[in-house]
Amino acid sequence: MTTVETHALGEIIGSHFNPGIVVGAYFASFTGCLLTIELLHRRGTSLGSLRSWIETVECALAMGVVGIWCMHFIGNRAITLGDGQENMQLVYAPGFTTLSVFLPVIGLTAAFAAAEIRTAKPLHHWMALSVTGIIAGLSIVGMHYVGNLGVSNYMLSYGPQYLAAAFIIAEGDCLLVLVLFYTWRELWINSWWKRVLCAAFLAGGVSAMHFTASVGCTYRFKMYAVDGKQRDVQVLIAGILCATAAITFLAYLFATRSKAHHAKKRAQKVVLASAVFDADGRILVNTDGTLPTREITDKYNSISFTDDFNASHPVLHWLFRVSYNWNGVSDLVPRMQTHLLARRTPTEEESHPSSSSSSTVYDPSTYSDRSVVFRERFCVAASNLAASMHASLENVGILYDRIIETGTLSDDVAIRRITRTANKSTNELELGVRKVIMGKGQVLFLVREVDIEGTDRLLNSGYRFAHVANVGRAIAESLQIPVTVLESHCASLRTYVSDTEKLDKPGTWLSLFAPIAKAHGHGFDIAVNRHNQNQLPDAQLLAMPPQPWQHDMMLTLDGLKPQACLRMLEKRLQANEDDTPQYLRERRFASTVISTIQALGASVPAEWFHQSTFVAKQLQAHYSHIANGHAVPTILYAFAVMGDMHVAIDAYSDIARVPLSFFNMRQRCYSGSPDHQVLAQDIHTEFGPLLGRKIVNATPSTKAGRLHISSMTKQFHKQTTSERQASFGDTDTSSENNLVLHPEPTGKASFSPHESEVTDTSVTHDNIWGGILVNSETTVKTDSRNSFTVPPGGGQGFTTQHGLGPQVNVGKASQEETFVDELFATTRAKFSPQR
Repeated sequence: MTTVETHALGEIIGSHFNPGIVVGAYFASFTGCLLTIELLHRRGTSLGSLRSWIETVECALAMGVVGIWCMHFIGNRAITLGDGQENMQLVYAPGFTTLSVFLPVIGLTAAFAAAEIRTAKPLHHWMALSVTGIIAGLSIVGMHYVGNLGVSNYMLSYGPQYLAAAFIIAEGDCLLVLVLFYTWRELWINSWWKRVLCAAFLAGGVSAMHFTASVGCTYRFKMYAVDGKQRDVQVLIAGILCATAAITFLAYLFATRSKAHHAKKRAQKVVLASAVFDADGRILVNTDGTLPTREITDKYNSISFTDDFNASHPVLHWLFRVSYNWNGVSDLVPRMQTHLLARRTPTEEESHPSSSSSSTVYDPSTYSDRSVVFRERFCVAASNLAASMHASLENVGILYDRIIETGTLSDDVAIRRITRTANKSTNELELGVRKVIMGKGQVLFLVREVDIEGTDRLLNSGYRFAHVANVGRAIAESLQIPVTVLESHCASLRTYVSDTEKLDKPGTWLSLFAPIAKAHGHGFDIAVNRHNQNQLPDAQLLAMPPQPWQHDMMLTLDGLKPQACLRMLEKRLQANEDDTPQYLRERRFASTVISTIQALGASVPAEWFHQSTFVAKQLQAHYSHIANGHAVPTILYAFAVMGDMHVAIDAYSDIARVPLSFFNMRQRCYSGSPDHQVLAQDIHTEFGPLLGRKIVNATPSTKAGRLHISSMTKQFHKQTTSERQASFGDTDTSSENNLVLHPEPTGKASFSPHESEVTDTSVTHDNIWGGILVNSETTVKTDSRNSFTVPPGGGQGFTTQHGLGPQVNVGKASQEETFVDELFATTRAKFSPQR
C-alpha cells in the first residue's frame, strides 16, 4: 500500500530540510551576489547613456535571476515533505514561476538606478541610498512569495511572526550591504576581498530570509504530483545559471589579474598615461584602480650615457608642443596608424628617439630618422587614449612637464641581487649594474580637468573617479614605484593642470634670470619656480602694468647690481624735495621696488643674486591661463646672472633647475601662440612626404629604419633634373591634403594664392609623392642628390615648369621670440668672457 491513498485534501504535511542542499542554495546566492557586486563595481555610474542603463539591467539580472531566483528554487529543493515520496514534493506552475523571474529584475533595476541619482545635498544622497536598500529588500521578499504562489500541489500559509522576521532580514541586509557598498565603493576599488565579503553578507541575507520564511510555512495537501521529477527542471535551470555566473566572474577575475600582470611588465616600457581630474580633485582610474595607459614603445635604449630621454631631449620638446596644438597633427594620425601597421615591428635599435632633432628635409634614399616612429607612436597612443574615453584628440590633454621613471628598484637591493652569485665575472657585474640603471621604464602624462558633463561622460564609459589616497597603492603597484612618490607626483599633476587652466598672474613682476652652464659644455639649465616650472623665480612688483613714469624710473637702474639699485632707491627716498604729488608717488614706488628686490633676494641663492645685474627691459610672459586663451600677459623686469654651477639650490624650497631649451620652448606653448602655425608647418614638412607615400608589399626589412621605396625611386629617376620640382601647396582642411596640389586633367595646376596658403578642393588622396608645407626658405632633396632652394623672396611667387607637378607656394612663418631669448642674449653679452 503506497502513501498515495493515506493523505486527505487539506491535510498539513510535515517538512524538514536537507542540510547539503541548504548549503548549496547559499552558494548559489553567493555566486549571483558576487557577480552582481563585481558588475556594480565595473559599471558606469551615471544614468546619462543607454550603456549605463544596459549595465544596470545586467546587474539586476545577475542579482535577481541568479542571486535570488536560483537560490529560491534550489532552497525549495532542500525542503522534503512527508516521507520523501516523489509525488508529494513541491511542483510549480509555469505562470507564477515565470513572473517570479521578472519581478526582482524590475525591482532591482529601479533600486540600482536610484543609487546612481546625482544629488546636490548629502541628505538627498542618503535618501536615495535608503530607497535603494528598501526596493532591493522588497524585491527579495516579493520574489519569494510570488514564486511560492506557483506551487500547484500544496496550499501554503505563513505565520505572521515569521513573515515579519523574513521582511526585516531582507530589508536590513540590503540596506546595510548596499549602503556600505555605495558609500565605500571608492575605498574598495582595488580591494577584491572587501567586495567578496560584501557579496557574502548579501547572499547571507537572501538565504536567511528564504529559510526563515520557509520555517514558518505550513503546507496543506491539495493533490499528488503527476510527475514527481518535474521539480528538478527548475533546479537544473538554476544550476546552469549559477555555473554561468561563476564562469563569468572567474573570467572577470582572470582578466583583472592578467591586466595587473601586464601593467607591471608595462612599467619597464615607455608609456603614455592619462591623468584626468574632476572638480573635486579626484583622479580618473579604471575599475581596478589603475590609470588609463597606452604603451608607446618597449624601451628607450640610449645610444650613449649622455643620450637620455629627458627634458633636454628635442623629441620631448616636439611632443610637448604637439600636446598644446593637437589640431596640427590630428588629421595625420590615421595615416600614422597605417604607416606603423605597414612597417615591420621595429627593433630595439630604432624604437627610441634620435639624439638630435630630426631633419625637416626628406631624402628617401638615406632616410633613417628613428624619432619619427617614436613620435608617430606617441600620437597614435594619445589618439587611442582619447578614443577609449570617448573624447576627441584635441581634448585629450596637455603633456606634463616631467617624465616619471617607473619600474624602479632600490639600487642597493638590485646590486645585491646581481652580486649574490660570487662566481660572476667583473664584466657580467658591470653589465648587470648598467641594466639596473638603464632598464627603467618611463611614463608621460597627459593631464586635463573635466567639468560635470565630462565627468558623467567618463563615468558612463566605465571609469571611476577616486581620491589618490584610496587608489594610490594600486596605481603605484601598476607603475612599480613607491606609494609616497606616486602621491607626490599626483599632487604635482593636479597643481599643474589647475595652473595651466586657471592660474591668473597679471601685473608686473621682478624676476631672476639665472642660466647655469652644464658640465662638459652640454648646454644650459636655468633656475625656475619649483611649483610652476614654466616661470622664473619672482616677486610681485605691481598689481598692474607699469605706467610710463614707473618704467622711466626702472630705466635708471639698468645695468646695476642689486646693492647698487637699493642704494640709488634709498637716496631717492632720503632726498629733500618738495612734497609734491609727483614726488610722493615716486617715493612710494621706490619703496615698493626696494621691498620687492629684498623679497626676491631672500628666495634665491645669495651668491647669484649679488652678482646679477638689472635688465631694464619691459618683457612680456604668458603665465596665466595657458591652456584656454583667457590669459592676461605678465610684465617682467629681471635681474640676470650667469649662475655658478657649483652653488647648491636644493636648500631653496621654491627653486628648481630645468634645461634652458625646454624652458624657452614652454614660453611658446599657450593658447593662441604663433608657434602653433610654425609647428603645423614643420609637421607637414616632415611627415607629409612620408605619410603621403604608399608602402607597397611592406615586408620585414633587414636594414633598420629604411622605407620600402624602390618602386618610387625608380619612377623618380626617370624624371630629368629640369622636370623635378617640389609639390607644395594647400587644399582643404585635412592636414595631408594641405600639403599637395595636383595638376588638372589638362596638365596644368590651378592656384588661388593667399598670403601664406592656397586652397584647392579638387585634390585627391592618391598622390604617392605626398607633399610638404614649408617655411620661407626650404631645401628639398631628391634621391639623385640634386636640390634647389626657394629664396625668401620667392615665397609669394610661382614658376611654371612641366613634369612632376605643380608650382610651389611657400608660406612665411617664424618662431616667436620670447623673453627668454632676449634675456639670454643680454646675459651672455654681459657675463660671457670676451673672445
